[in-house]
Amino acid sequence: MQVNNSKTQIKSAVTHLNRITEYAGGAALIGLMALTVADVVLRNLFSIIVPGGIELTGLLMIIVALSTLLVVEMKNKHIQVDMLLTMMPKNIHLAMIAGGLLLTSTLMIVVSVQILKQADYLWVNNIVTGVLRISEWPFVLLAAFFVILFAIGLLTNFVTTLTDIIKLKDPKALLVLAIWILVIVAIFTLSFYPKSLPFEMSRNLRGVCSILLCFILIFLGVHVAAAMAVTSLIGISLLISSGASLTSLGTTTIDVVSDPVWSVIPLFTWMGLIIVASGFAEDLFRAANKWIGHLPGGLASASTVACAGLSSIVGDTLSGVYSMGAIALPQMRKYGYDMKLATASIACAATIGVMVPPSLAFIVYGMITEVSIGKLFMAGILPGILFAIILISLITIRAMLNPALAPRGEKSTWNERFNSSLKIWPVLLLMILVLGGIYSGLVTPNEAGGLGVFGALVISTLTRRLTWSAFWQSIIQTLHITAGIIVIFMFATAFSRFIAISGITTQLADLVIGMDLGKYQLIAAILLFYVLIGMFMNALPALVLTVPLFFPIAMNAGFDPVWFGVIVVIMVELGVVTPPIGVNVFAIASMAKDVTMYDVFRGVFPFWFAFLILIGLIVIFPQISLFLPSIM
Repeated sequence: MQVNNSKTQIKSAVTHLNRITEYAGGAALIGLMALTVADVVLRNLFSIIVPGGIELTGLLMIIVALSTLLVVEMKNKHIQVDMLLTMMPKNIHLAMIAGGLLLTSTLMIVVSVQILKQADYLWVNNIVTGVLRISEWPFVLLAAFFVILFAIGLLTNFVTTLTDIIKLKDPKALLVLAIWILVIVAIFTLSFYPKSLPFEMSRNLRGVCSILLCFILIFLGVHVAAAMAVTSLIGISLLISSGASLTSLGTTTIDVVSDPVWSVIPLFTWMGLIIVASGFAEDLFRAANKWIGHLPGGLASASTVACAGLSSIVGDTLSGVYSMGAIALPQMRKYGYDMKLATASIACAATIGVMVPPSLAFIVYGMITEVSIGKLFMAGILPGILFAIILISLITIRAMLNPALAPRGEKSTWNERFNSSLKIWPVLLLMILVLGGIYSGLVTPNEAGGLGVFGALVISTLTRRLTWSAFWQSIIQTLHITAGIIVIFMFATAFSRFIAISGITTQLADLVIGMDLGKYQLIAAILLFYVLIGMFMNALPALVLTVPLFFPIAMNAGFDPVWFGVIVVIMVELGVVTPPIGVNVFAIASMAKDVTMYDVFRGVFPFWFAFLILIGLIVIFPQISLFLPSIM
């Protein structure tokens, strides 16, 4: 009875903490949007700059990015690669999860201590912001608090998993957990005392082994963020010193989350969620269906058009899958579509979201490589439109060859078509506001995101499509998504620093140069690698882990950084429809309960040709992606 009461009390306390952190994050997110809009309006209309606007944006981003780390952990929504775990028996599966949680929680305790040290340094030295003279230490202290809460959430999940293991009374599970504990002790011993390494290793071998450790941890189901943090911690310690390693881990964490540039992620995410919650995605599909639904495979083609339009606002693929899946699948089922084609067409069409701005993948690539995010956004427009055309063409040809796959829908009158088109004006207006602002140079991508959120809120409110409940849920979902993404880049920066220190990229570049590959042979080899890694890893982790390695090689070979970004982003997105991971396939299969993932993957296979055609055209005709950026 006492154990149950204790569990209830702990659950109640965690729920209360979650609610408080969500309120704090929500207030910061609203403040971030309001500050961005005020700065844009005052600067462009009255030539007035908001004093300390950039400083305030950075400070608010600390709260927005970290406030819900605990919530995301308690809901098990942090990004992981659990493919191997799902193949293991239950006893081993639980032991592996427990080991990963113990490693991550220990790491977060170390990180929080380093952030606390930084807060103490800022306090003792009375360091303030440059314009508004705001003390920085309270915000850094708050960051440490959020990371500590994250560690508590990890430990709570560890205890829960450990309880399940003990109930099994299985010696194999306990043995696996014991091995994990020994590995964790070894990792942190070497991180704090690198001279305790029992044998000599060359500098190159230390770097290679550290990177291998990162991939091993990721494939064993450890949080992707934690795997990169552990790698940078032990790698920099072995290459330089434990002091340099710990300092790097603490400073890069705060440097990343307080960077105003990262505000582009929560703002664009929030804008997309408001649009979806307001039902404008359904209007897009209905309008597209009125125009082309009567053609062979028209409903599937209409969902592709709607995905392309939705992508111009949402910026990620899963939103497109869930939105179009809920709207288009019932219609295609009603008309007797082959469900392999129906589900696969939505899963593939949703990938347009990474090409048409605002694209989270382009934001990540731009942040890692310091390539202009605005130019990357523009570079994705024509490839996104081209991909939509290729997908529609492929669907139409297949439906013409085999009408039973995708029967025609009803033909609409011209009056119905024009009336349906009038209902999508909010989406068109937001596209003009966001893309027009970036293209004209009047606003940065961050500012465009803020304006987009404000515009979406105004339109949704005036049209009475956004309830208070939906508004609050859009904020909560934005905070959760942002926390899950930003925590990766907190440690990706430290990981990139380790990669630079190790010299592995230079050696890899020298190796490639020594192989005397031609430009097209080199890009073919890189693309093949991305196909392979995309089979086992989601898009964002794949970008974070591989771009620091391949970007210098591509630049040495003379490739344009913007063009290379488009190619890489398309390739990692191919992974979301590629077995065995294929997150888009998992998502659409969860919505179409009567269609197995095997059947969805079978349906996706013909659409691979669309990806190959797109990549081939962009490689042969680089101006497809470079034309718009060149005239900015």
